[in-house]
Amino acid sequence: MGMEKAEAMAYALRLLARRALSRARLREKLLGRFPEGEVERVLARLEDMGYLNDRVFAEAFVASRRKYGPHKLRHLLRAQGVPEAVVEEVLGAYGEEENLEAALRVLRRYPRRQDKAKAVRFLQGRGFPLSVALEAYRLVKEEESG
Repeated sequence: MGMEKAEAMAYALRLLARRALSRARLREKLLGRFPEGEVERVLARLEDMGYLNDRVFAEAFVASRRKYGPHKLRHLLRAQGVPEAVVEEVLGAYGEEENLEAALRVLRRYPRRQDKAKAVRFLQGRGFPLSVALEAYRLVKEEESG
């Protein structure tokens, strides 16, 4: 293990200790300082060690952002460089029911939730599909009119 590889590995571990990163993001950061061959070896080693896993990254990313719907989450994951297959796999695990739960949690805290147009637009802005936004509005209205 040459000096450069040790440095690249140490730097990669420091970055990952600060916050989870997708493989693509980490690769980008390492390429700013180290040669490509070195970077690829370090990434492969981190994957073997279980420190770098796009699926685990994507699942944690989604779990910590339950205020967004699937459209927005898909966009955010892609922006993090998560491969399309992983994005679909992780978001596919969140069915209509989980999306509705998330939409309800968000809508219950929205002050203008009685205004249908505003409530639905607000949820769509957060990345929820129209069907989910309409159903969440209906349920919240029902809850509140008792």
